[in-house]
Amino acid sequence: MRVAPKIILTADERVELGKLVASKLTSVRLSQRAHLVLLAADGMQNREIAARLGLDRMLVGRWRGRFAQLRL
Repeated sequence: MRVAPKIILTADERVELGKLVASKLTSVRLSQRAHLVLLAADGMQNREIAARLGLDRMLVGRWRGRFAQLRL
């Protein structure tokens, strides 16, 4: 069984991701990615995030991993 990387955000990262989610000028995809990272940081599992945002579980896992590796 694979374990999703734990996401711990700094205060600055949380603010920046929140701005991306709230902005009307942000692309839908970027907003979704920012939202899923925020949910992951709040302790949600990939399948819960996928169900909540209407995304594929594999997509959530991919972007969670990318953020864990590359950050913002």
